[in-house]
Amino acid sequence: MNMETEKSGTKLPIQAVAGLALAVIVLAGGFIGYHWIASAASRHHVVIATGSEGGTYHALGEALARVLEQEQVVASASAMVTEGSVANMQFIEDPDGPVHFAFVQSDTDPGSDVELVAPLYDEVLHIVVRKDLEDRVENLFDLRELRVALGTPGSGTRQLSERVLDHFGVVPAEDLALSPSEAASGLMDGSVDAAFLLTAIPSRIVEELAEADAVRFLSLGDAQEYGNEADGLALVFPSIESTTIPRSTYTRLPRRPIGTISVSALLIVRQDLDEGLVRSITQTIFENRAGSGGLEGEDLVVAHRIREDYRPGAFAIPYHAGAEAYYDREQPPFFVEYAEAMSFGFTLLVAAYSGFFAIRQWMRRKMKDRVDAYLIEVDRLAADLANLSLGELRTLRDELEGLRQRAFSDLVQERLYADEAFTIFQNHLGQEFSAIEARIEEKKNAG
Repeated sequence: MNMETEKSGTKLPIQAVAGLALAVIVLAGGFIGYHWIASAASRHHVVIATGSEGGTYHALGEALARVLEQEQVVASASAMVTEGSVANMQFIEDPDGPVHFAFVQSDTDPGSDVELVAPLYDEVLHIVVRKDLEDRVENLFDLRELRVALGTPGSGTRQLSERVLDHFGVVPAEDLALSPSEAASGLMDGSVDAAFLLTAIPSRIVEELAEADAVRFLSLGDAQEYGNEADGLALVFPSIESTTIPRSTYTRLPRRPIGTISVSALLIVRQDLDEGLVRSITQTIFENRAGSGGLEGEDLVVAHRIREDYRPGAFAIPYHAGAEAYYDREQPPFFVEYAEAMSFGFTLLVAAYSGFFAIRQWMRRKMKDRVDAYLIEVDRLAADLANLSLGELRTLRDELEGLRQRAFSDLVQERLYADEAFTIFQNHLGQEFSAIEARIEEKKNAG
C-alpha cells in the first residue's frame, strides 16, 4: 500500500462529513424550534379590558395581569380601565384594537368575532334606596319619583338597569349616569335617592353603605314567593337568572330576603388569538385562584367563587378552541372512551361475517350438489350409448341439449357458481356430445 492510499484511508469521505454536518444542523434546528414554539406564548403582550377603577372587573383584571406575568405565561399584561361590559364588547370586536381579553356580563349582546374563555362568578343586582326614603319606596314603581343612579354609559350595570326598568315601564324622575363609587357617595350625601349596583356578593361598596346604615334594599317581588317579578325577568331574558340576597348578608342588612336577578361575569377573548396561548391562560386562571400569590392576593374574595363551569351551549358566546382544549384535558382518548362500544361493534361485525361466511359456504355446497346432480344425470342418460339406435342417439342428443340449457339457466340465475365443478360438468357434457356425434356418423355410414 503506498503513502497516498494510506492517507486516503484515514480520511472521512466527503459525503460522510456532509451528512454528519446536516444531521447536526437538523438536530440543532429542531432543538431551537422546539424551544421557540414552547416559549412563543411567553413573548405575547396582552391587554385586558376591565371596567371602572375601584370596580371588581378592574381589580380582577389587574390581578390576572399580575399572575400571567409572574407565571411567565406572557411577556407582559395590562388591565385597561373602561366603562364596562358594553364598551368591552366593542373594544374586543375591533380587530385592529389593542384589547385581547375582556370581562363582560352574560346578558351583553355578543359580537361575531369573540369567543368565551370562562364563566367566572355571578353578579347580583342590588337595588338600594336611601334609608330616609324607605317609607316612600315599597316597590320598583315608586322609583318614578326619585333620582336614580343607573350606571355609566357603556357599562353592564346601565344595560341591565335599563332592561329592568323598560320591562316594567318605569321611568325615574332623574336618570343619573354615575359610577358605583359616585352613586355610593351620592347616597351618603343625599344627592342620589336610589341606585342600581351590579356586583358580586359580598360587595365592598354595598358593605360600606350597610355599615353606615345609609340604605335599604328594594326587592323585585316577594323573594319567598315563586313567580315574583325576578322570576318574570328570568323567564323573558334567558341570560338572566332569578336569585335572592339572603337576610343579613351585609352586617344587619337586608332585614328580610331580597328577590333580585343575577348575570354571569364572563372572560371573553378575540376569536383569532392563538389557541395555545388561550389554553395556557385558561389553565393559569384555575390553577391560581386562591392564595397570596394568586388572584385572591389582591383581596378579591370573589376569586374563591371562580369554578370550572364548562357547559357548551349555555351561553350565547361559543368557547374558544384553546379553552376547550383545557376543559377536555382529562377526557380519555377516543379509543379508550369508546372501547366498550367498539368492542361490542367488533363482536357484531365478527358475528355478521361468520354468519355471512356460513351462509356462503352452505350456498356453495348446495350449488355443488346441484352440479353433481347434473353430472349424475348426464351419466345416467349416456350409460347405454353403445347399444342405442340412430333415432335413440338423436333423442339422447336432444335430451342432453335440454340438460345443458337448464344448467346455464341456473348459472344465469345464480343457482350455480361458474367454478371448477361447473367447468368439469361442461367438459364432461362436451365429451358425451362428441361421443354421440361419432356414433351417429357410424350408424349413418353403416346404413
